[in-house]
This record gives sequence, structure tokens and C-alpha cells, in this order.
Amino acid sequence: MASAPALLDDLTEEIFLRIHPADAATLVRAALVCRRWCRLIAAPGFRRRFREFHRAPHMLGFSCNIDSGSFYSLPSTVARFVRTCSCLKRVDMESSRVIDTRHGRVLLVWESDRGNKYLFVWDPIGKEEHKLPWIFWYPDSWNAAVFCTAAGCDHLDCHGKPFAVFFVATSHTGIFNFVYSSETGSWSDASDPFAQQTDDALVLEPSALVGNELYFLLQTKTQILKCNISTREMHMIHLPPSACFSERRIVLMATDDRRLGFATVSGSNLCLWSREVASDKDAGWAQKRAIDLKTLLPDGALVMPPDVAGFAEGIGFIFMETNYGHFRIDLKSSYVKKLRTVNGVSIIFPYMSFHTPALGAAAASTGARLV
Repeated sequence: MASAPALLDDLTEEIFLRIHPADAATLVRAALVCRRWCRLIAAPGFRRRFREFHRAPHMLGFSCNIDSGSFYSLPSTVARFVRTCSCLKRVDMESSRVIDTRHGRVLLVWESDRGNKYLFVWDPIGKEEHKLPWIFWYPDSWNAAVFCTAAGCDHLDCHGKPFAVFFVATSHTGIFNFVYSSETGSWSDASDPFAQQTDDALVLEPSALVGNELYFLLQTKTQILKCNISTREMHMIHLPPSACFSERRIVLMATDDRRLGFATVSGSNLCLWSREVASDKDAGWAQKRAIDLKTLLPDGALVMPPDVAGFAEGIGFIFMETNYGHFRIDLKSSYVKKLRTVNGVSIIFPYMSFHTPALGAAAASTGARLV
């Protein structure tokens, strides 16, 4: 039979497990109450159980690109990290542009006014930054994606684990890809060129990761480049023909049943499409949902045509750009929340992770030993 103190500890831990992931500061305050609580929260197994209980990482903030140029100066982009929780801070990175966010990391490119550039991967929680050399000096167009490569990782907490950057570039000779590994600290050789439809161009908008495959949108909005991250083979997928796509943004996404999908706006409807299950040759597209934005967004938000601004993988959030600012729509509950105002922003790169702050200071103040 369990002793009374042990039973009390079990009940207390069950309460701590139910603290919202975005309110990690509450865990620190709880650890400061007494030595027993500090030991419970700082125990090696608590962080693992905390992730397993909540399952999906929470959105702790988002990154965006702001044009800081003026009439008297050269255009310059500032990559801004905007927090949506109390545990992180806003960060501005001059002469930088956000390219991708995934598995607790942000991928950016820095470029000087002389054209020198490099890629870097940043962890807002671990405060780690990895600088990558520029891989392709004169591409006609390019895009890149970052992802965790730890074996067996559930991607609930990827901090400190190995990662890769998948870089795709087009040139007059074809489409190439390169892979950077954090474990080797180097780029792979170029893949075999893929020459189909090289007159099209990649756009610097968010990619989608579905299983073992990355998907990048092309500029004409008629095709998607499919890249296998293991074999590095590439194929083209055609989007369904529709006149509305020529002027409205398309955001690629992974659906709940792990298929490739995309979101776009037609009139005042948010349209969600999914790729059918079939061979690549025969697979088609089907519109799965049409959400009337007039019933969700505030009056006046649709005076100007709205646009899709981003998608949060794994938690089902769609971001909308309107004349009233940016809104987050939960596709499961239809709950709508207005984001902090950031002028001049079109694309939202949501940042998802777990954050259980270091408890060294709490342990020191209580005299507890972290084991």
C-alpha cells in the first residue's frame, strides 16, 4: 500500500502535468514553493510525462518577415520572432529572412547589401544558432526546409537533437537539391538534376512535410515539387486547375490523415483541399471543406479580400491575413483569435514546441538537489 507522502506526490504531479504548455512560468513558480515540489518538477521523468500528456507541441510564437526599407534606403528585411507565451521574448534579426520553421527550429537566410549570404538555424528556446555556408551561388530560384533527424523522435521536444536542412535550387540546367547534416557539419553533393519544367521558379513560402517527403510550391501555382528526403528523388505534382488560384495565395499543409493538402481562399470561403490516395500518376485532388469566413471573422474584416497566411503543422491552425490584421483559426473547434499586430507582414511561420524552463535557480533558492 502506497504511503501517504508518496500518494500526495502522485496527486500533486498529476496537477502539474495539466498546466498548459504555454504557461511554463507557472511550473517555475510552483517549484519555488517548497523543496518537494521542486524535486517533482525537476525530476528527469517529469518533462517526458509532460510531453506525453499534452501530445501535440503548443504554439509558443511565430516568425515573420518585415520590410524595413524606406524611400531613402535600400530595402532590408527584418526577421521578427513574436512571442505568444510569457516564457519567450521578441527577437528582431536585421538583414535576415525567415524561410521555414519546424521541430522547434527556425531556418533563416542572412544577406548583406553586397550580396553575401548564409543560412542559419536558430532555436528560440535553447538559444542555439548554427551557421551554414551558402551552397549555391547563382540559383535562378531556391527554397529550403529544416527538420529533425533523430532516430525514433516523436518531434515533441527536438531541442539539442540532430537536424537537417533540405535545399532546393533551380538553374538553366535543371533542379538540384542538397542536404546539410548537423551531425557531419557539411553539405552533401548535388543530386542528379531534375529537368522537368525548369522554366518555373520556386517561391520562398512555407514547405510541407508529409511522412518522408517535402513539398515546395512553384511560382505559377500550377505545380508542386515533391522531394523524398531519403532518396532525394524529385517529381512534379499538378494542382487542380482553377482560375481563383492565380491571384490568391496557396499554403501547403499536411492533413490529419497524413496526406498532402493545401488551403486557399475563394471569395469569402476558406477552401481546404486534399490529395487523393492513389499512385502519383493517377492521384487527383478533392475539396474537403469550405469554411465561410463571414461567420468567423469580425465585421469589416472582409472589406479587402482575405488571404491564407500560414498553417501550423500538427495542431491544425490556419492563419488569415485581412485588412483587420492576422487571425488564427482552429480548424477543429472553429475558435478564432487575433494575433498581435505586425504591419507589413504576409506570411506567418508558427513556432511550436514544449518549453519547461531550467529549474536551476529554483533549486538553488529552495536548497533542492536536481537529480
